[in-house]
Amino acid sequence: MPIQANVNSTIAFKAETTLGVPAGASGAQLLRRVSSSLATAKDAFASNEVRPDQQISDVRHGARSVRGTIEGELSTQTYDTLLEALLRGTWAAGVSAAPAQFATGVTIADGGVGQSTLTFAGAGNLLTLGFKIGDIVRGTGLTTPGNNATNVRIVALTGTVMTVTPRLAATAQQAAGWAIAVTGNKLVMGSALRSFTFEVNHPDIDICEQFLGCRIGGANINVPPNGMSTVAFDIMGLNGNVLTGASAPYFTAPTAAPNTGILSGLDGALRLGGVEQAVVTGLQINVTDNLSMTPVIGATISPDVFYGRSVVTGNVSAYLENETLINAFLNETEVDLVAVCESGSAANADFLTFNMQRVKLNSAQRTIGPDGGVIVQFAFQALLRSGGTGTAYDQSTLVIQRSN
Repeated sequence: MPIQANVNSTIAFKAETTLGVPAGASGAQLLRRVSSSLATAKDAFASNEVRPDQQISDVRHGARSVRGTIEGELSTQTYDTLLEALLRGTWAAGVSAAPAQFATGVTIADGGVGQSTLTFAGAGNLLTLGFKIGDIVRGTGLTTPGNNATNVRIVALTGTVMTVTPRLAATAQQAAGWAIAVTGNKLVMGSALRSFTFEVNHPDIDICEQFLGCRIGGANINVPPNGMSTVAFDIMGLNGNVLTGASAPYFTAPTAAPNTGILSGLDGALRLGGVEQAVVTGLQINVTDNLSMTPVIGATISPDVFYGRSVVTGNVSAYLENETLINAFLNETEVDLVAVCESGSAANADFLTFNMQRVKLNSAQRTIGPDGGVIVQFAFQALLRSGGTGTAYDQSTLVIQRSN
């Protein structure tokens, strides 16, 4: 009798049109993973009757649900749909500026340590075009070739001046042939309702587990200083089934998982409290949408998986080099926190950016040991940053940008 091998099991998923109704059998997507604990759960309740023989006479099964996590290593394209469901927003293509808006041109100058200023002249306005602090942008057609196809991040912004890091080569005003564009797509937090059918296929034994009405209820993103960045998605759903024989698998010819490079913090960057950090030793970001299900009389399946408030918390650890971050905690000073995870060291490497422009540090814990440097653990909570059209900020607690 065969036994299913872990390495041969696959996970596929597809968005549902109606919550709890299986998505169409074609057009599913295979999912890269490290592990999965998705399973059908059932409540159980035992009789409270007190009997002379001092034993329990009955136990019953109650409401069904789907619970578990899917864990993987962060890579571009792989988790775009799940991240979109997590933030409940919709990916939107980045904006751009060109001579059509700034006919007089753009000038690049030294903006201080590790920074450059791009000054735009003409009738256009960077704020109304939709550029935001924290965006990663790339140039094309600039007179200095090294300034093109290079990831730089906006750290300050007005209607006509964009300050970026890392530094670009200074150039005189250029009137034609250039463009500066927000790379890839961006995602801000919203209120969309999305659900998925997940299928875990076990081909060695010809069965699959189908999970219906699944919503992404949270995620834990971990960015170590010397390792692969990881993500674990928390999932809650309505019901699960086991399919066998001709019914298994349910999804027909799912699309292969992307084969993009895995991201790491080693090749990225982190900005905390307005400073590009070189002393951060770790970062965790936790997002929860506070999903809930309430059993109903006469049915074993809940009518819905309900969203609660979206909460973004986490922990960042850093070597103690000065009093700035500790004072930010003591004085309840709000700071920014931007983490960039890249797939390599190339100037135009693929990336995911996690941008939080209003963060409060809620603790500053450290243990003084015998060796190494002093490391401080800062627990934090990200809050809604006011912004939107015509401002320098996105109106969102967390913004994710992807290079694809």
